[in-house]
Amino acid sequence: MIRTLLAPLLLLTLLAPAPALAEQVSPAQLRALRERIQTLQDTQRKDLRQRDSLAAELRERELAIARLDQEQATLERQARDAGQALEQLRARQQRMAAEQATQLSWLARTVRATYMNGREPTLKLLLSQEQPDQVARLMRYHEYFQRARAERLDQLEKDLADLLAVSLEVSDARDRFNRRRDAVATQQTRLESARREREQALTRLNARLNEQGQRISSLEADAERLDKLLQEMNRALADIPANPGGAPFGELAGKLPWPVQGRAKVNFGARRDGGLRWNGVLLEAATGTPVRAVHTGRVVYADWLRGYGLMLIVDHGNGFLSLYGHNQSLLRAVGDWVAQGDVLARAGNSGGAGESGLYFEIRQQGRPVNPDRWCNRRVTLPPLAER
Repeated sequence: MIRTLLAPLLLLTLLAPAPALAEQVSPAQLRALRERIQTLQDTQRKDLRQRDSLAAELRERELAIARLDQEQATLERQARDAGQALEQLRARQQRMAAEQATQLSWLARTVRATYMNGREPTLKLLLSQEQPDQVARLMRYHEYFQRARAERLDQLEKDLADLLAVSLEVSDARDRFNRRRDAVATQQTRLESARREREQALTRLNARLNEQGQRISSLEADAERLDKLLQEMNRALADIPANPGGAPFGELAGKLPWPVQGRAKVNFGARRDGGLRWNGVLLEAATGTPVRAVHTGRVVYADWLRGYGLMLIVDHGNGFLSLYGHNQSLLRAVGDWVAQGDVLARAGNSGGAGESGLYFEIRQQGRPVNPDRWCNRRVTLPPLAER
C-alpha cells in the first residue's frame, strides 16, 4: 500500500486535465506542496528500504535452513550406511577370530604330536620291524599329514594377515562413523542456530509491519492534505488567463520537434518488468544535454518523483501535457511559462536509471499517447546560440 500511495495520487492529480494556470503561484502554497511531497517520498523510501531489507534477511535465513536440512539428511544417511558397514565388519572380524582360534588349537595339537613322535619320524618308520606294505602305508599317511599340516600353516598365516587387515578396516570404519556422527551433530547445531535467526527476523519483521500499519494511517492523512493543497492551488490559478499565442497543441500532430535529438532506446508500448508497458519513450541523451520544450505551455510540476527521478511536466492546455524525466537538473520552476525550444532541464540518469537519457511522455486528457504521432525528426529547433 505504501508503494502505491504517493505516485498514483500525485500523477493522477498532476496528469489530469488541468485548468489554465496563472503567471504567479503563492510561494507559501508551493513551499508547502514541495515540503509535503518531500516528506512523503522520504518516508516512503525509508520504509521500503527497511521492509525490503527484512524481507531479504528472511529469505536468506529460510534458504539457509533449506540447505542445512538437505545436508543433514545426507549426513544422517551416510552415518547409517557407515554404521551398517561397521556392524558387518565386526561380524566378519568375530568369525575370523573364531576360525583363527580353531587353527591355533589345531596347530598346538600338531606340534605336540610331532614332538612325541620325535624329530625324524620318517627314519623311525624305515628302521621299524613292521611289514614293508605296512611301512609303505604309514609313509603315505605321514606324507599326507605333512602336506596337510603345511597347508593348514599357510592358511593360518593368510588368516592372520586377513584378520589384521579387517581389524584395521574396522578401526577406519569406526573413525569414519564417528566423524559423520560429529558432522551430523554440528549440522544440527547450525540448523537450530539458523532457525533461531529466522524466528528473530520474523519477530523484527512483524514488529516493523505493525509500525507500518500506524505509518500508513499517517501517510494517508498526509496524502489527503496534499490533495487539498493541489486543489487549492488549481482554484487559485483557475481565473488567470492562459498564455496567448501559438497554435493549439491538438492541431500539431506530426509537427512538433523532439525534446532531444537522440534515438529512442525504448519505444512507446514496449513491455517492461512486471508485464507493464512503457507509457512514453526513453531517448538517448548524454549527461547534461539540454532538454527543450516541444511546445508552449506552463510548468505544473518540477521535482523528484519515484521511478522518474527529477521530473518536469508542462501543461500545454486543452488537456495536453508533456513529461520529461530522469533529468540531471531542472532549470524551470512550477508556474513558469515556456516557449517551444526553451531549455527545461539537463538530461541525466536520476531516479535509478542505469544510463543517461531522457524519459519523454505526452498525455491527452490524462491518458498516455504515442509521442511518435506528435513529434517528427524532420522538425528541428533553432540552435540554442541563435535563440
